[in-house]
Amino acid sequence: MASSLEHELSTSRMETVQPGTGFGVLVVEDDEDQLLLTAAQLQKLGFEVSACIDGESAKDILGREKFHAIVCDFGLPGDSGGDILVHVRRHHSDLAFVMLTGHDDVARAVESMRNGADEYLLKPVPPRELATKILDAIEKHELASRAAKKSEFERMVQGMSGMVTSLEVKDRYTLHHSRKVERLAIAIAEQLPDLSDQAKMYIRIGARLHDVGKIATPLTILHKEGPLNDEEWIVIKEHPLHGERITRFLPREVQKIVRFEHERWDGKGYTEGLAEEQIPLGSRLVMIADTYDAICSDRPYRDAMSKDEAVRIIRDGSGTQFDPNLVPVFEKVVNALDHPHE
Repeated sequence: MASSLEHELSTSRMETVQPGTGFGVLVVEDDEDQLLLTAAQLQKLGFEVSACIDGESAKDILGREKFHAIVCDFGLPGDSGGDILVHVRRHHSDLAFVMLTGHDDVARAVESMRNGADEYLLKPVPPRELATKILDAIEKHELASRAAKKSEFERMVQGMSGMVTSLEVKDRYTLHHSRKVERLAIAIAEQLPDLSDQAKMYIRIGARLHDVGKIATPLTILHKEGPLNDEEWIVIKEHPLHGERITRFLPREVQKIVRFEHERWDGKGYTEGLAEEQIPLGSRLVMIADTYDAICSDRPYRDAMSKDEAVRIIRDGSGTQFDPNLVPVFEKVVNALDHPHE
């Protein structure tokens, strides 16, 4: 019977499907005529439909294929629609679930909604109403999923920012360094007309976390008063690699900013010796902001230099250390900011 249903649905799809939502829907209904009718109606409205007649088949299909929603009759043989609902919420929690029933049972409706059904509808349901309910349920789950991902993303960034802060508070020379680099970097990014809001967000985060890999660097090296020897420089140059590993759960664009922030325009930087536009834009931009704040800050081996001296040094490095296209933008921005290194 399953192969017969698949054949009829396949034939129906070829004859009736029109451009539409393209969302995948699994219809579970033990009345074969009703199943074919519901599937055909949804296909005409643009859904990609699969179908089966019992709960065991539904579980098997859900384990093999991805769907946006399931439309399930409550009164199935064997596993009921309520059993399928429990299974879906346990194993496919982001799947929209529309329960159909032929009996107006308030207690059953309440139980279904409590167990996670998005809709509980009394048959027969007009096709367009059913389609609207499915789309509303899918949208609800997609919004919830995006909110959850955003919340998790923000928690990870906050945690990594805390690592940077804990590192900086141990050293009066770098206190608030990452926040100042972030401020200047995003001010430069705002002047680049082709950058999307998402790209600017990645630059903001990359700037804030550019030194997070130094958490793996011994404090004796970070706080050394005087020039580093060759062995210590080797250790210092590993911090972008550590930073990339620490940020591995963040978007790749952020990882690249952290990994390649010490590359130079002329190819003489580290860790890979990338040159010019091989270096991610965010890394080129953050390097300028990082260098500027470092020059304008006290260090164990020298006093802070003036804003004008810092701008001159970066201008002199245009085309060698720094992207010559970004240096004029930096100068414009830094002259407009009030005390950007404070």
